[in-house]
Amino acid sequence: MNNSRIDFLREAAPYIHKHRGKIFVIAFAGEVIENEKFSQLIKDIAILSALGTQIVLVHGARPQVDRHLQALDHDIQVVDDMRVTDSVTLQTAKEAIGALRVEIENQLSHALSMPPVVNESLGVLSGNFITAQPLGIHNGTDFQHTGTVRKINAKLIKQLTAAGSIVLLSSLGFSPSGEAFNLRYEDVASFAAKSLQADKLIFIHADAATPTLDIDLQQLDSFIEANPEQSRLLNHIKAAMNDGVERVHLVSTETKDGLLLEIYTRDGIGTMFNASQYENIRQAKIEDVSGIIDVIEPLELKGALIKRSREQLELEIDKFSVIERDGKIIACAALYLIANTNMGELACLAVHPDYKGGERGDRLLKRISQEAMNRKLSQLLVLTTQSIDWFKERGFEPGEVEDLPDQKKALYNFQRKSKILLKELLIKT
Repeated sequence: MNNSRIDFLREAAPYIHKHRGKIFVIAFAGEVIENEKFSQLIKDIAILSALGTQIVLVHGARPQVDRHLQALDHDIQVVDDMRVTDSVTLQTAKEAIGALRVEIENQLSHALSMPPVVNESLGVLSGNFITAQPLGIHNGTDFQHTGTVRKINAKLIKQLTAAGSIVLLSSLGFSPSGEAFNLRYEDVASFAAKSLQADKLIFIHADAATPTLDIDLQQLDSFIEANPEQSRLLNHIKAAMNDGVERVHLVSTETKDGLLLEIYTRDGIGTMFNASQYENIRQAKIEDVSGIIDVIEPLELKGALIKRSREQLELEIDKFSVIERDGKIIACAALYLIANTNMGELACLAVHPDYKGGERGDRLLKRISQEAMNRKLSQLLVLTTQSIDWFKERGFEPGEVEDLPDQKKALYNFQRKSKILLKELLIKT
């Protein structure tokens, strides 16, 4: 038996476990669909799904639409990398995208029913998951039926992928009044990844492979300059990361088994762009107060957090930890010591609405727990009204008012009715 296969299995095993149940958004351009290696890519996607990864596919159709328009001898107008979609172009896009959707569904259905995948619970579903709005007029150009993504039915997509289905999204969207809009598949993929809080966004392209590298957001501009042939897609990746997508992978169809090697090996085979290296978690400073207010204010207005004044935050800033992203505070949490007890209170855990993905709440919880253990505390207390399940999933147990230290019991707000949650901490001796 070939030992290299055994070595690959050993290397892949932890990644198979890690990615099970995670959402991957995999996007590919129309050029990829026409590539001779597309059928193998579809088979690899079927394997990913069979191994428990939740898959959302997004496909483009630019060359197919262009070819239809050329056959009609109709002008193709692209301004600033955006197609101007008149009525003829919109009808052509509907026809081309509809045909591609059927072809992709057919190939996927076949791949999901063939060895080594065979699993009757797996299927591929497409539909009207995207709400769009008109792009409008920019710099004097009326883009007509070209649109932008307004909303994606993330709840329904998550239900379908959790049930084992692959969801297929096309580059068409519809307004609430039923008007159709032509969309860029890259924008659909980025919006879907952010809305679904996907673990990975993967772009498959048909050009020469980019280097096997890990690139953070600070290095991306230089990487774009060094790879001008990929500048269009790389700029979309940059926009996606600026919009909150944490990890983006770029894999070429020219790399044999590229998708599986990128996902299931330690070093990968494509280029990975990681936004998390562009942010850090640290002790808060007095200069962070305004940023902390920006993060917690929406939750205060919703009643999820108790209102804190600027003066109070300034006095208690030494109790706060923050996550900073490119100079912006995007998350915070505080540890309050409870006098004459071995208990600390985790309070004011909040993440900016634009950055809900990326496990930032978990990172702050881990930091606060470690700080509490460093202070020889054996219990962590949380009072919450709206995040009960989140804390329970992370080891907190329900408590009663009687479980609170006397000073906390005296201050408990019976009108607010916060749930009392406690977690035992393991102190290393």
